Amino acid sequence: MNILILGFPILKLAFEQLGHSVKTCTTDGAGDLWVPEFPTTMDQLMKTLPLQWSPDAIVLMDESTAPMYLGLERLEMPVLWYTIDSHLHLHWHRAYSAVFDIVFVAQRDAVPHYVCDPSRQEARWLPLFCCPERDRPLALPKTHDVSFVGTIDDRWKPERSRWLRTLSRRIPLVIASGEYVTVFNRSKIVLNECAANDINFRVFEALACGSFLLTERVGNGFDDLFRDREHLVLYEKGEVDRLVELVDYYLHHESERIRIAQQGREAVLAAHTALHRAQSIVTALRSADLDAMVRARTESADRIAVALDAVYGFMAQMYAWAARRYEEGSVQQAFCARARAVFEHERTALHV
Repeated sequence: MNILILGFPILKLAFEQLGHSVKTCTTDGAGDLWVPEFPTTMDQLMKTLPLQWSPDAIVLMDESTAPMYLGLERLEMPVLWYTIDSHLHLHWHRAYSAVFDIVFVAQRDAVPHYVCDPSRQEARWLPLFCCPERDRPLALPKTHDVSFVGTIDDRWKPERSRWLRTLSRRIPLVIASGEYVTVFNRSKIVLNECAANDINFRVFEALACGSFLLTERVGNGFDDLFRDREHLVLYEKGEVDRLVELVDYYLHHESERIRIAQQGREAVLAAHTALHRAQSIVTALRSADLDAMVRARTESADRIAVALDAVYGFMAQMYAWAARRYEEGSVQQAFCARARAVFEHERTALHV
């Protein structure tokens, strides 16, 4: 099968390991296909495909951005979406989901919101995962008692920043952003916090690194994936005193900590790798009546246009607002102004 991945290319290797031919187009320009500017249209992107290669299916990977690939609804092949950040963007994701034939939703509680038309669409829970080629144990000394790796921003995540400052006064905590494999491998305990009841990538990545994970208790089907005190240890949001007690306990009970970490790694490798998720997507494609799905999407063009009108209108307003916040003539201002114009143009084209 020929698969075109748009956006986050994290599943490319897994699809290739399953025997499929994969091309990618990424917003950072590092993919197999290159387009000069984003947002782009699928008409423009499809012209960049190699000769003798055309996709049997398209998979859009959520990058937590505005729609960057416009016109997916008009394509004559299955169009799938793997959405990750529903907890951040559900207010417009609901309408945007009308574009797709099958939607895979990383956060289970959000699944019902990703079906606009049950007569032609499917939405399935597909949790996040690890990449064992990257997320793996390293032979490094445990120089950190406790570490946290994640986005630290007082403006966008003020609650997390306050929480980390409070903890830093009570436990030996290393705080980092960006590269995590080395930090996790150097840590006796990896601490994780969730943005909005979400099961984030750090859960799977930390376990795959063989780290002992202390993570927030959340919903979204977490208990169907991992078990408390067997694969990891859970704490309750807001209970700082109890969290400090757990840190102290597991720092002083090394054998128990190591056993849980080993069992956590076994659990994540057994069912929650990129290969498992790629296989689930392929299985969904092979079990569905894809021709009927594409035909039903084509016949629903008017209803999809109504949904996209709302999405594109919101995006045009958002980029107009953003453009006013940047210095006149700056690269950021120019990008926002162009993006607003693209969404306004595509919104008008919906009704032609």
